[in-house]
Amino acid sequence: MSRKQAAKSRPGSGSRKVEAERKRDERAARRALAKERRNRPESGGGGGCEEEFASFANQLQALGLKLREVPGDGNCLFRALGDQLEGHSRNHLKHRQETVDFMVRQREDFEPFVEDDVPFEKHVASLAKAGTFAGNDAIVAFARNHQLNVVIHQLNAPLWQIRGTDKSNGRELHIAYRYGEHYDSVRRINDNSEAPAHLQTDFQMLHQDESNKREKIKTKVVDSEDDLRDEVEDAVQKVCNATGCSDLNLIVQSLEAENYNIESAILAMLRMDQGKRNNSAEESLEPGGRARTQCGPLWEEGGSGARVCGNQGFSEGRTGNTKARASPSEEDKANKNQLPKVTNRQRREQQRQEKKKRQEERHRHRALESRSRPGDGSRGDAAVGAQVTLVKTFAALNI
Repeated sequence: MSRKQAAKSRPGSGSRKVEAERKRDERAARRALAKERRNRPESGGGGGCEEEFASFANQLQALGLKLREVPGDGNCLFRALGDQLEGHSRNHLKHRQETVDFMVRQREDFEPFVEDDVPFEKHVASLAKAGTFAGNDAIVAFARNHQLNVVIHQLNAPLWQIRGTDKSNGRELHIAYRYGEHYDSVRRINDNSEAPAHLQTDFQMLHQDESNKREKIKTKVVDSEDDLRDEVEDAVQKVCNATGCSDLNLIVQSLEAENYNIESAILAMLRMDQGKRNNSAEESLEPGGRARTQCGPLWEEGGSGARVCGNQGFSEGRTGNTKARASPSEEDKANKNQLPKVTNRQRREQQRQEKKKRQEERHRHRALESRSRPGDGSRGDAAVGAQVTLVKTFAALNI
């Protein structure tokens, strides 16, 4: 028996060979990673690559995550997926071949997406070679073959979720896409083990947050409407008390015409009432200018007619003297006396009402804006807003 045959037949020689191959692969991966770091293009004349890495690291850190870099040797996608699936990236060639075999079996699903008019056979033959860059079709095939979802993190962009299963509790693999050409594995911030990664995107928390935001906005709108309704009712009551008018519809119309200024509405109602009384006084006179004797209490002393024309006009009107009508200046003076006198207390009340009126205006505008834009509460939009380990997310796109 030769020395080589004896070595082969020796127990444990197969495991030593596998271990030697594993170490050789790890050394090659470390060399490729170091070379890839040296050769990464600088953007903006210096430090662009490092700045991008630092920004990405900060973005993931806010989610309780970090990057686990893999070599950029053309096998980075399968290395990153293998690190997530198994805890290490040494089986990237096996994952590559299994993915290609799945694409061949499901050719009708993948052939339409081969770019540049390359024949499908040539495309999968190239993809099967080590060091060939793999893209989205390979990620979809990997996800479907293993019946899991792949979540892709990008800098300042929503998450991409490649769905390979419809199960609500399906496993997720999280990888990062950087520099427009490189994939890394995404791990918990304190995970330095070689155990499989178990990260799960917390979409339920995202939907719950959105529901809570919509509910809060609806509650605010309802509260604003209630406040506005109470303030309008209060204003109507005050105008009613000041004018003695019991026609609520007329009071509301007056408030709307005066932009919900209570004092202006009161004055408008008094002018309206004064105009009605003047019309009644004119109708009580005959065409020749003589006062009718059957005028009722209107022209009695102290009545409305007496208040408008004065007591002299009242007495002379009863005797038929046409010269008894007051002069225009006297009528104006009498009209002014018709309005209630404003005391200091009423003046302070007016100032308070002016202040309250401005608040009413703000509430009214807010309520009108809320009614005119009923879809705002559901957007919410935006803009905005973790650990299996749940991973927080603010936006995600499904494929």
